[in-house]
Amino acid sequence: MTSLVPEFFAQTRDRLGESPMWHAGEQAIYWVDVYGPILHRMRAGQPVENWTIPGTEFISSFVFVRGGRLMLSVDTGLVLFDPATSSFTPFCDPNAGREAVLYNDSKLDRYGRLWVGTLDLACAEPRGILYCVDVTGRATVGDSGFTACNGPAFSPGGDVLYFSDSYGRRILAYDLAPDSPRLRNRRVFASMTVDDGIPDGLTVDAEGGVWCAHYGASRLTRYAPDGGVVSVIELPCPAVTSMCLGGPDMTTLFVTTGWSPGVQKADDEQGPGGSLFAIETGIPGLREAEFPLTRDQAPKTGLI
Repeated sequence: MTSLVPEFFAQTRDRLGESPMWHAGEQAIYWVDVYGPILHRMRAGQPVENWTIPGTEFISSFVFVRGGRLMLSVDTGLVLFDPATSSFTPFCDPNAGREAVLYNDSKLDRYGRLWVGTLDLACAEPRGILYCVDVTGRATVGDSGFTACNGPAFSPGGDVLYFSDSYGRRILAYDLAPDSPRLRNRRVFASMTVDDGIPDGLTVDAEGGVWCAHYGASRLTRYAPDGGVVSVIELPCPAVTSMCLGGPDMTTLFVTTGWSPGVQKADDEQGPGGSLFAIETGIPGLREAEFPLTRDQAPKTGLI
């Protein structure tokens, strides 16, 4: 492993940067500013491109969709976005418009299924649900009873789902099968104290290492597959939100941060919070799946 030194990659000053995703085909890093609500894209040697998302207050996360589109998680549900035309198409809304419950992190498993969690806007009640959504738009409840669902990520073989129960200050693990979205054998993978901050975004590398962003604690942790701590990386701002592995060799860790009020002063215009950082790890990541939805497929929304 290299020295694991964070470097500025894009100084975007996001109020709450989130959901970094490397697109191997485009050799581009995508991420969002939740409160922008803005979708960013940056290709090697190019300036940051930005899309402001109309008709919504928040964009929490996204995944890549076959054919060049993205599935955005916004206030009103899951929405298909085409960067080439800047067009939006509603897909489904498993949350069914529940008041003061918002979508949060989302990720595709190794079988192409979309996992998306919700959170209680006041961060006070266990109203969050982790859903699994298929290409028809049908949603299955994976687990529920969380104040905030964060960071779904998957083992290299796809048989384990990792999940941040943020206000429970723990990472959970579940067994997952290719032929069913039903989660089994829930267990605690890692527990944290108040000094460790809140477990937020997760990603898994090709060696099975589980990376966790510690919101409010200025750091990342890499865990071994058995839950032991392998390494800790300090960052120069407290609101560390998520990360992914990408770059030409898939060994660069891209880390999103924020300057949300209460964590870092909003008037600190020269502060590092809200920037996208890059860390060379020497450890390869895994290529992200694409949601296998074609342009001629129409969703059949519903909850099962």
